[in-house]
Amino acid sequence: MENKNMSENKTEKAGQTSSYDHDTQYFQMMMEEYDGNIYISDIETYDLLYLNQTACRSLDRHLEEIIGCKCYKVIQGRNDPCPFCTNDKLREDEYYEWEFYNPVLERTFMIKDRLINWNGRMARLELSHDMYTSKFKLEKKSREQDALLRSVPGGFARLDARDCSTVLWYGADFLGMIGYTAKQFEQELDSQCSYLHPDDLQRIIPILHELETSGGSAVTEAQVITRSGETKILTITLSYASGEESWDGIPSFYTIGIDITKERMEQERQRKMLEDAYKTARIASEAKTNFLSSMSHDIRTPMNAIMGMTAIAEANLYAPDKLKDCLSKINASAQHLLGLINEVLDMSKIESGKIDLTFGTVSLPELFQNISDMCRPLAQEKNQKLQLSVDDVCHKTVITDGGRLQQVLMNLLTNAIKYTPEGGAISLHVREIPSDAVYKGQYEFIVTDNGIGMTAEYIPHIFEPFSRAEDTRINKIQGTGLGLAITQNIVNMMNGTIEVQSEPENGSRFIVAVPLDLYREDMTTSAQLKSQSVTPDEEAARLVEEEPPSSLSGRRILLVEDNDLNREIASELLEMHGCSIEAAENGKFAVEKFARSAPEEYDCILMDIQMPVMDGYEAARAIRALKRDDARTVPILALTANAFATDLAKAHNAGMNDHIAKPIDVERLLETLNRWMV
Repeated sequence: MENKNMSENKTEKAGQTSSYDHDTQYFQMMMEEYDGNIYISDIETYDLLYLNQTACRSLDRHLEEIIGCKCYKVIQGRNDPCPFCTNDKLREDEYYEWEFYNPVLERTFMIKDRLINWNGRMARLELSHDMYTSKFKLEKKSREQDALLRSVPGGFARLDARDCSTVLWYGADFLGMIGYTAKQFEQELDSQCSYLHPDDLQRIIPILHELETSGGSAVTEAQVITRSGETKILTITLSYASGEESWDGIPSFYTIGIDITKERMEQERQRKMLEDAYKTARIASEAKTNFLSSMSHDIRTPMNAIMGMTAIAEANLYAPDKLKDCLSKINASAQHLLGLINEVLDMSKIESGKIDLTFGTVSLPELFQNISDMCRPLAQEKNQKLQLSVDDVCHKTVITDGGRLQQVLMNLLTNAIKYTPEGGAISLHVREIPSDAVYKGQYEFIVTDNGIGMTAEYIPHIFEPFSRAEDTRINKIQGTGLGLAITQNIVNMMNGTIEVQSEPENGSRFIVAVPLDLYREDMTTSAQLKSQSVTPDEEAARLVEEEPPSSLSGRRILLVEDNDLNREIASELLEMHGCSIEAAENGKFAVEKFARSAPEEYDCILMDIQMPVMDGYEAARAIRALKRDDARTVPILALTANAFATDLAKAHNAGMNDHIAKPIDVERLLETLNRWMV
């Protein structure tokens, strides 16, 4: 039995060997008939294993003398493997195609290489044609056509003009464009152009008939429904060729389709953006038109008071009581006008993204007292009760922008006072929420009133610029409609939140929550803020003792101001407090006067910024650069209408010590001078 199996195995192997030999002989016979060059070489040793007769003639060598030699020596005349050898790019399942100029044979070859098993050895099969053969030229032309087709960002199709439906031929990215494989297109669509949207197909058929008559071409757009159900938009070029012009006698429409879906989607997106931008611009324009109309009234009202009271004062120069009353009203109107201007400028800075926060040490008791001092007269005028209370505020000194925080609270309180009828009640409640973060405190500022309140429909719009509720009761209340928009922006910049609760006739409640850095030297204190109540019948208890201002008597100040009236006003105000003033009309004169002065002759320099010849920044730098000790120590204070945080930074960079905004606030001016001339 065993002998029988062994015999059968031998017979089977002999049959396989015979079949393999037969196939090899047939393969060699076919290669001999091939009209190009064929080389077979061992992939590892580079030994030539086979060459056909065409290859031998190309090399002008006999097969016997080159078989077994190194391929690079026979073909390239080299002593080592070619540096451009493509062995590492070869595969068994497809050809690697390339073009090469052989300097030994002095001609260019079109080459196809792949891996094969040759008599049990892994070998390189190379087929090539040189540039003198017709095969080379046809191959070259075919490659150029393929490259041309690949360069077109779309697909080609030949449509049978006899039924305007059958696709006779297609190429390039036609299948990828319609989302079908070749098999799916032929079996599922039966090679018909039913991939076109039915409406577009019906629209295109008359165009095809017209082209058939005219023999011209046309361009149109159409929708394609892909196999997955996606809709694409194509631009399609159509061109007619009659049967006489066609190679097979079939009249046809030659088409090129290019996918423009992304372009059309982008155009639609841009159209929508432009439409939205137009709507936004129109709404903004209407809002600003309404705002300017309102501002025209609001600005003219205090201006009218200022001009009217000025005329009355001039007519009553010798009536002290009447004159004092006029000046008081002029001052109140001027302060109101300044507030309107500041809000408009603040909003402009916020919208342009140029607003900055200036951080510094802030005493909450002092901030609390300032707010009380400013709001108390407003509440007393309307016979309102103003209650300021605190709850568990353990850290009274924080690091923040004190001016902006005060602005937020003042905006909320003055709004509450404005929109609360006479005899009403307003409160500011402050509390510190325990925080686990080191050197961080969480503070809440809650402003409550029992005023007219707001409707639920208006509350979502309360922080929009120029927004005011439609209520006949507030038509005569002056305001820009910017205060709350500014307030929200400042709170956001402080990484805080602001919340509003309100009902008509039941008042409003604003809750501002902001994280504030704690002043480290104040971390161990246990002192707390105290509450206070302000009514029309009592001066409230102060949270901090006010330090009496230092005397300015005898202080010598160099005032640099180009405007005659502004220079006169500043000089008069300072001389009223005992200062000795020397004036300069521009920065250049100021530098010259300081350079000629005796050491420490000036106790301070008040420097305007925008001046002819030399501005304040240049003048400050020039003074600081003088080679004398007091040039580096004399306080230089910017006195300017440029009143934003960025302007303060510019002043410091120019060597100035501080910044006082115009119009001049006398108390602020005196406090700053006292601070720098101690």
